[in-house]
Amino acid sequence: MIPGSLARRYARALLGLAPTPAARDKYAKDLGALAELAKATDTTGASVLTVLSTRRYTLTDRKKLLDALGRRVMADPMVIKFLAHAIEQDRISGIAEIARAYVRMADEAAGRLQAEVTSAAPLGPDAVTKLQTALAKATGKTIVLTTKVDPALIGGVVTKLGSYILDGSVRTALERMRHDLRS
Repeated sequence: MIPGSLARRYARALLGLAPTPAARDKYAKDLGALAELAKATDTTGASVLTVLSTRRYTLTDRKKLLDALGRRVMADPMVIKFLAHAIEQDRISGIAEIARAYVRMADEAAGRLQAEVTSAAPLGPDAVTKLQTALAKATGKTIVLTTKVDPALIGGVVTKLGSYILDGSVRTALERMRHDLRS
C-alpha cells in the first residue's frame, strides 16, 4: 500500500506514456486485470502481491512472475515495463491504488464519469438507460454506469457519481423522519 498522492503520481506517469486514447483505455484494463490477479493467493495463503513486493525473492524472479502474469492477461508491454519499474522502486504494493487513480484520470481525460446505482430491486434495462441518459445530461459527460442491489434500501435508489452521493432511498427517508420526530 502506498499513499494516494504517490499512487496518483505513478498513474499520471503511465497516463503520459499512452500514445492514443485507445492505448490509454487498454492500459486501464490491463492495470486493473493485473491488480486483480495480484490479490490471488496460493495454498499457503501468500498473495501474488506479497511475492512481487517481498525482497526475499530476487528482482529477476519477481520480474519473471510479472511477465508471466502479463502474458496471462495479454497486457500491453508498456504496462509490464511500467510495473517492472514499480517493482524496482518497491512500489508494486500500491498496484491497486495506482490502478484506481489511473482509471479516474483516464476517465477524466476521456470525458467519462463512473456512476454506481444501488437499488432495492434489480432495475430494468429501460430504467438503467433513462438513468444513464439523465446523468449524462446533468453532467455533460459520458456515464459508465454499474448497478447493485441492496434490499435493505426498501425502495428508491442511491446514486454515487464521482465523489457525490444522491440518496433517494426509502430507508434514508425513514431515518430522516425518525430523527426529525425525535428532535
